[in-house]
Amino acid sequence: MEKQVLITVDSKMDDLSGENNALSLVTEGKLLVENDEYVLSYEESQITGLNGTTTVIRASNDSVTLIRHGSVSSMMLFEVGKTHLTDYQTQYGSIMLGITAQKVDVNMNESGGQINVDYIVEYNRAYGGKNSISVKIQEITGNRSLS
Repeated sequence: MEKQVLITVDSKMDDLSGENNALSLVTEGKLLVENDEYVLSYEESQITGLNGTTTVIRASNDSVTLIRHGSVSSMMLFEVGKTHLTDYQTQYGSIMLGITAQKVDVNMNESGGQINVDYIVEYNRAYGGKNSISVKIQEITGNRSLS
């Protein structure tokens, strides 16, 4: 059964210069359980620079897949100790990303939970930095108070 959820996404990116960029997004989305995976979907906003993009996160016990389609298109697979290559399509062109997960922590149930991923990103096979993403999911009940 699909549920309406409140999603908080916190991401941190450490680039080559040592600069840390952080972004936080709170939005509504949908959560469902499908084939032993938790499937979360939401629309990106202008805040993330991905307006017009739908993000889908598929989480199982030992892997997380982040899929975007719209103004950008990509599929990032996070599995600890494995490097996965993906073609990241933007309106300006395409870049090859290498994603190596250092930590994948999924603590979910039908009402929500938490997903944490720490990973290293490579751009066209050159080290691009350490990143992390933390996603908190809460079921929206009849009382729509966000306090």
